[in-house]
Amino acid sequence: MGASSPKPFPPPDSFSLSCLGPDSSSSSWSLWPALVSGRNSRTQVTLLPPFLSEQAQQVQALGTFHLFCQATGPADAHFIWEKNGRVLETCVPMQTHVLPDGRTHVLSWLRDAIQESTEYGCSVCSSTGNQTSKVRLAVMTHEAFQQKWNRELAAWRAMVGEHDRLMQGWRKAWESCSEDTF
Repeated sequence: MGASSPKPFPPPDSFSLSCLGPDSSSSSWSLWPALVSGRNSRTQVTLLPPFLSEQAQQVQALGTFHLFCQATGPADAHFIWEKNGRVLETCVPMQTHVLPDGRTHVLSWLRDAIQESTEYGCSVCSSTGNQTSKVRLAVMTHEAFQQKWNRELAAWRAMVGEHDRLMQGWRKAWESCSEDTF
């Protein structure tokens, strides 16, 4: 058998990047009602982790942060982002990739900065149903943010120190073993 040439990833024509916003056709998209009959689990729309609630919970005032949503579903799957219950009118990137089994993987990310606590939601919508993920971001003052960072850094240093002590113990045990004890 001859060597075959590797297939490019992603396969041609199976990947696209678009911008959801006021100048795209997405502005007319709405949450479609889920179809009650004839559901096929292969084409169900499904949000994938990490969900918004597993991402940022606290941000620094006017500090830039990112939120991500990803899902699988039929070819018409798309995201709608909301901020404080209102559909965002700004450009929100969305990437789609056709999977080998015919489903589509959809990824969207939002970059923002806020001055006050804000609720965000991303809904993946398709002809087979909808799913929504939400998070409420609390704004921290610079001082509170710095204190939180200092606590997290101290905890990380303690964990690294404990790991180092364990590794030193293992090293001493290893060095104390001689080849004749085996």
